[in-house]
Amino acid sequence: MTNNQTTTTWVIVIVVVLVIIGLGWWYFAPQPSSTATTQSSEKSITSFTLSGLNPSIDGIIDNSNYTVSLTVPNGTDVTSLTPTIVIPENATISPNSGVAQDFTNPVTYTITAQDGSTQNYKVTVAVATAQ
Repeated sequence: MTNNQTTTTWVIVIVVVLVIIGLGWWYFAPQPSSTATTQSSEKSITSFTLSGLNPSIDGIIDNSNYTVSLTVPNGTDVTSLTPTIVIPENATISPNSGVAQDFTNPVTYTITAQDGSTQNYKVTVAVATAQ
């Protein structure tokens, strides 16, 4: 074999080895997942309770009109009521559940779903009339 043939043979061997390594790397490399993760769009209030009152008061939730209505006993101070609010697992709410609110006027709660979409709920607390 001539010197020129030897060099050509080595170049071919090196190219073949590099191609094999490249193909192996491509074949065994982690592939992107074909299943996209879908984020939840759930953003509803499933429970709204004023548990600091005796007895506790459960809100009437209207998920069509996005309202919550509660009636508290006559004489209840509505300027500092603390609701317990249940929302979907991956959603958030503002103002937060467990934080005292002044319900003299309706309070708007914003639920943000995992996917970033939002829904506002208007919460109204009425005081029962004296009997």
